[in-house]
Amino acid sequence: MVNPNLLEVEIGRTPLIRYKGRVPNKNKIWIKRECDNPFGSHYDRVYLKLFKHCEEQGKIYPGDKVIETTSGAAGVSFAGIGRLLGYDCYVALPAGGEKAREEAIKSQLPNDDHLILTPAEEYISGFPKFLKKFLAEHKDYFFLNHSMGPRNKQIGRYENNEITLKALEEIAKEVVEEIEVDYFIPAVGNGSSVLGPGREFKRVSPKIKIIAFETFQSAVAYEQMYPNEYERIFGIKPGTLSRHRLPGTSYQGIDFPHIRNAVEGGIIDDVVLVSDTRMDEEYERITERNCTKKLPHWDMPLVDHEDLGRTGKAGIAVALKIAEKVNGKNLVVIGYDKAERYDS
Repeated sequence: MVNPNLLEVEIGRTPLIRYKGRVPNKNKIWIKRECDNPFGSHYDRVYLKLFKHCEEQGKIYPGDKVIETTSGAAGVSFAGIGRLLGYDCYVALPAGGEKAREEAIKSQLPNDDHLILTPAEEYISGFPKFLKKFLAEHKDYFFLNHSMGPRNKQIGRYENNEITLKALEEIAKEVVEEIEVDYFIPAVGNGSSVLGPGREFKRVSPKIKIIAFETFQSAVAYEQMYPNEYERIFGIKPGTLSRHRLPGTSYQGIDFPHIRNAVEGGIIDDVVLVSDTRMDEEYERITERNCTKKLPHWDMPLVDHEDLGRTGKAGIAVALKIAEKVNGKNLVVIGYDKAERYDS
């Protein structure tokens, strides 16, 4: 049971452990176990700061109805921390995903009616339409948006959510207290765990390489880094394949400022695409090509870290690929969540 009076103490300072499997060329892979936060992800850091910030701004008060959108991990942290702080939390989640994630979110909500399932076929790209309708009909709800800041009307784009980013900078600050970092390998979701820690790592040393990864299906950051290269190399457009199985990672359809600004600001040095066996089979069926089999795969066997969720495993797969080409480096990945958040 998490003590609401000790949230500041219990969140963060997560373990940094060395990967136990074989790593080539005298490299070391380190896992920052954000999954060991009280509600199971790096988003614990974010929501403690977001709730407190909005309280200080007079935007919300304990007892208010607050809603958030999520593909899973953020929803558990939002609901759990919001509950402890006295808020009436509602979570919008795309249908058709991991039932284990639905159950984890429900366990932190007052009842099942507080979990709202949005259309499966739209996945997270359906959130803007859902919110426009929902908030117009429920004017007493406050949208606690972790993934972007206010809209800049002059340029017609959403800005960074600096509260989110500063909360996640702490990941990098904690890591550099323990080791000298050569590579940081974050997942591209809404971009916050790339831009937040990434810019802090770059502040410490511009020589630190930020190698982001995302699914072959989505290729959001990849397309921004290398316009039109995806279609030239793979013969299809990003988003062509069916919904991927790395919830919390990027998906076509929303212009997240944290992704865009990480790319445009030079924080990301490269983007690696990740596949799995099912994605390989679908791609080969559509194109009669098998080039995805050369990509890192999150569903590879993993030595001694079986409790990690899929995204953490994907990060390790990418790190192992990088380790084949460099020598004597420290490569850092994030353990975003645990295997218990997935159905298989």
